[in-house]
Amino acid sequence: MPLIPRKAQRDDELKKRLYVFSAVPIIFIAVFISVLFSLQIVKGPDYELRAKTNREQFSILSALRGVVYDSKKETVFARNRRSFAVSIVPENLPADGEEKEQLIARLSLLLEMPKEEILKIVNQNIRSAYDSQVLRTDVPFETVVFLAEHNRDFPGVYWKSKPVRVYPRHDMLSHVIGYVGMISEREFLEKKQKGYNLESVIGKSGVEKVYDLELKGIDGYVRRIVDATNQVTAEIIDQGAEPVPGNNVVLTVDSRIQEIAEAALGERIGAVIVSRPSTGEILALVSYPRYDPNLFSFQQNRTAFKSLILDKRKPFLNRAIQAQYPAGSIFKLVVALAVLDTEAVPPTKQFVCGGGYKLGNRFFACWTNHGKVDLYNAIVHSCDSYFYQASLVLGPDVIAHYANMLGFGKPTKIDLIGELAGIVPDPDWKRENVEDIWYEGDTLNMAIGQGYILVTMLQLNCFTNMIANKGTLFQPYVVSEIHSAKSDELIYKRNPEVLLQSTIDKKHFEFIVSAMRDVVVEGTARWGGAVLSTNPAGKTSSAETAGAEETHSLYTAFAPFDAANEDEMISVTAIVEHGGAGSVTAAPLVSEILESIFGNCDQEPARRNIWKKRAEIYRNRKADADIITD
Repeated sequence: MPLIPRKAQRDDELKKRLYVFSAVPIIFIAVFISVLFSLQIVKGPDYELRAKTNREQFSILSALRGVVYDSKKETVFARNRRSFAVSIVPENLPADGEEKEQLIARLSLLLEMPKEEILKIVNQNIRSAYDSQVLRTDVPFETVVFLAEHNRDFPGVYWKSKPVRVYPRHDMLSHVIGYVGMISEREFLEKKQKGYNLESVIGKSGVEKVYDLELKGIDGYVRRIVDATNQVTAEIIDQGAEPVPGNNVVLTVDSRIQEIAEAALGERIGAVIVSRPSTGEILALVSYPRYDPNLFSFQQNRTAFKSLILDKRKPFLNRAIQAQYPAGSIFKLVVALAVLDTEAVPPTKQFVCGGGYKLGNRFFACWTNHGKVDLYNAIVHSCDSYFYQASLVLGPDVIAHYANMLGFGKPTKIDLIGELAGIVPDPDWKRENVEDIWYEGDTLNMAIGQGYILVTMLQLNCFTNMIANKGTLFQPYVVSEIHSAKSDELIYKRNPEVLLQSTIDKKHFEFIVSAMRDVVVEGTARWGGAVLSTNPAGKTSSAETAGAEETHSLYTAFAPFDAANEDEMISVTAIVEHGGAGSVTAAPLVSEILESIFGNCDQEPARRNIWKKRAEIYRNRKADADIITD
C-alpha cells in the first residue's frame, strides 16, 4: 500500500520535468518569432532605410537663378553660365586621420585652396539634409577630368554641374544689381526653413538680395548609388526632383539712360539719380566708384573682395542711398515752402543782403551782396541772407516740421538694401545727441542746408519729384515686373504708390516751380544748367563739409517744367563730392544728361548742343562774363 503513493509522486515529477523541457523550446521559438516580427515588421522600414542610405546618397541639383533685365527687356544685367563645382561629404572622408590629412593636402593643391579653408568647411557643425558642402565653384573642366580619372584617390569628394552668376555689363548698375555668394553658416541657420541649403548661392546686396526668394528658384536633387568604398556607380533623378528655375526680374532702369548718367559722372566720386516723378520709377542710379560683381561669383576671389573693402574711396557704398550729406541750398526750398504755407513772412517782403547777416558778434556770410531781396529772387539767386532772416521768424521747430512733412529724416522705402534716413535736427535732437542747447546760429545754418542736417541723394530727388508733382510724392522703386522663367507669365507688376501727399496748397508748389525755372533762365544755373532740347527747372547747391577745402557740388532739376503730359517729365539729381560750386560741376553734369535724353543723342553731341544754348545766352546777355556760382 505505501508503494502506490510513491509511484504516483514519481509520475508527477516526470510530468513536471516534461512540461519544463517542453516549455523551453516553446519559449525560445516564441522569442525568436517575436524578434523576427520586430525586425521584419516593426523595425523593418527603418533598417531598410538604413540599408538604402548605406548605398544611396543625395546631391543637390542647383536651380538656375532668374535673369535680371532692364526696363525694355533688351539688356541683360544678370544671367547664368554653366560650370562645375567640387563638393565634399565629410562623413565619407577617410576615418584614418593621416589618410584624411593627405587627402586634404591633395585637394588643396588641385583646387588651389588653402588647407585651412578646406578644413573649416569640413569641420562645420551644421549640416544640410544632403550633408554635402561646396568646396569650390567654377572649377576648370581639366580639374574635373582629373578627379574623374583618380576618383579612388579622393573618397568623399564629388563634382557636378553648378551654374555661375554672370554680369554681362560688369560694373554697370552694380549698386542696384548687387552680387551673390555662397550661403554662410549664419544665413543657412536663418533661412533653412525657406528652402535654402549649404550649397545655396544667395544674394548678398542689391536686387539680388531683396528679391532673392524670387530669383533663386527651387533646387532639385539626384540620387547617387555608391559602393562600399563610397564610389558613385549610378546617378538617378527621380520624377519631381528636377530643379525649378528662378523667376526673371524686370527693372525700371533704362539701360541707355544708365549709360548716359554713368558717362556724365565719369570717374568723379559722387552719385546720380534719374527718375520719373509721375510714377516713382528709377530710370538710372549711379554711384562712383563702382565694382564688378563678377569678382564675387566664385569663392577664389577673396583677395579682390578684400582689396575693395580696404579701398578708401568705399566702392561698395551706394552713395545714392547709403551716404548722408549736408543738403546745402536745395534745402532753401523747404524753408521757402514753410514761409509760403505759414504766411509768417509775406513773399513780397524784402530782406537786405549786405554780403551776409550779422547775428550777435558773428557774421554769417552770403556768397555775394544781393541788396534787397524778396522770396522769389532769394530762390533764383540763392541768397543766404534772406533765408537767415526768414528762418529766425519761422524758428527751428517749424522748419524741422516742414522738412519731415516733405520727406526728410526718414527712409523712402525704396526696394534696395541699406537706405539711410538722414537727420532733421531740432532743439530736442541736439539736446539728446550733442548734449547742448540750440542756438540761433544753428537755425541760420539749418536754413541754408548746413549744420546738423543730413540728407541722401534719393531724398533730394524725391523732394524734387514732389515739387514737380505739385505736392504728391510716389514711392521710388527699381523693380517693375517679375515673370515666370518657364512660361514668361507675369507674376508680379509694381504699380505706383503714393508715399506722401502734402497738405501745402498747390499754388505754393507752383511758386517754387516758377522760381526753379528762373534759376535756370536767369539765376545761379543759367550757365551750368543750360539745356537746348528741353526746358528744365532746377536748384544749385554747394554743401560745405567739415575740414574740406572744396564744397560738395549738388544740383537737382526736372524737365520739361511745363510738360503737358506728366509722364514725359523726368528728374535728375547729382552730387560730386568736393566738386566745388553746384553751378560749376553738378549743374553741367545734370544738363548733359537731360540734353542726351531729350535730344536723343550721345555725350559729345549733347555737349555741343549745350554750348549752342550757352552761346545763345551769351548773345542775349551781351557777353555776361561773370559766371554766377552758388
